[in-house]
Amino acid sequence: MRKEIPIALSFIAGIVMLIDSFTPGTFGPRAELSKWIIIMSAFMVGIATVNLIRIHVANIVSRRKGWFNSVSLLVMLALFTYVGIMKYSFPEVETWKVLYQNFYDYIMSPPAAAMFAIIAFYVSSASYRAFRARSLEATILLVAAIVVMLGKAPVGELIWAKFPVISTWLLNVANTTGQRGIMIGAAIGGFVTSLRVLLGIERGHLGGV
Repeated sequence: MRKEIPIALSFIAGIVMLIDSFTPGTFGPRAELSKWIIIMSAFMVGIATVNLIRIHVANIVSRRKGWFNSVSLLVMLALFTYVGIMKYSFPEVETWKVLYQNFYDYIMSPPAAAMFAIIAFYVSSASYRAFRARSLEATILLVAAIVVMLGKAPVGELIWAKFPVISTWLLNVANTTGQRGIMIGAAIGGFVTSLRVLLGIERGHLGGV
């Protein structure tokens, strides 16, 4: 039963979603399934939150390296949860709305901006390693990247008026062609994986059952 019930539920859910794609309007079971998806998502968020708290409480108790970061995370998690509950419980109170927005603008946004700024250095480093002309393909990639950057920078048009035109062609034609190939491959892979899950061949989502 540990195998049959999850496989049967996956098959039924997959068939319902498949029928809904070919049915005009809203398929009745699809609307009911959407409600269950919301309930399951709420449970998953709850389980993830409990697991997060458990891991960071263990960090604090054992005084592991960086345990003070765990303290900060748990404190902010509690504050955000409390303010969020008060905001949606009392929508007429402006104080909770302002406090929630201030939390987001002055606590969440700055670390997120700093994280993306740090990622920019890693991207630059990876680009440097990737663009070294060690082969014909790497040379083409390097030349294309330089042309695109010159075409998008104001100085590029001053050097040669055709740089913006070539840059636009590379982005709209050559780049789009590659992206479509990747999307087609991903769509075929997703279809095959979905079919394997639907037929009960792929069971990785069942946790090794």
